Amino acid sequence: MKRVTVRNFAGAMALLFTLGVAVASAQDARHEHGKRGGFGFGMMHGLSRLDLTESQKADVQKIMDSRKATLESLHGRMQTDWEALRQVSEGSNPNASAVGTAFLKLRADREAMRAERESTMQEIRSILTTEQKEKLDTMKQERQERFGHRGMQGAPGR
Repeated sequence: MKRVTVRNFAGAMALLFTLGVAVASAQDARHEHGKRGGFGFGMMHGLSRLDLTESQKADVQKIMDSRKATLESLHGRMQTDWEALRQVSEGSNPNASAVGTAFLKLRADREAMRAERESTMQEIRSILTTEQKEKLDTMKQERQERFGHRGMQGAPGR
């Protein structure tokens, strides 16, 4: 009986530790999101360094406009699920199962957002010249070297 209790306690503590890391990361990311103005602004800022033609700028704007509703919906869902995670994790005795379920839901939201961003970038890359693609790849590599790869453990939504 004692072994089962200790094992359950250890599992719950590990889950709560993971949750704590996720909560801290999410708070950092929400702060950063506000400073950068969101997904579109950061991407547009990077693209501005590629010397796009007026036609390319118009095409990028069309792509961004066509994805806006989806991105806003995903962002709203992430905020709702984040709040649900926060609520089930607060309190003196949070239910580990409910916390885990909420955490996994938020992780799925983040994966959907990442996939949408990648899809958007692929669509944008299709209108770039070879030289612009190479410059974009170099900028991405420099950013990764500067900030490292940030996945679920590093910062939410990145």
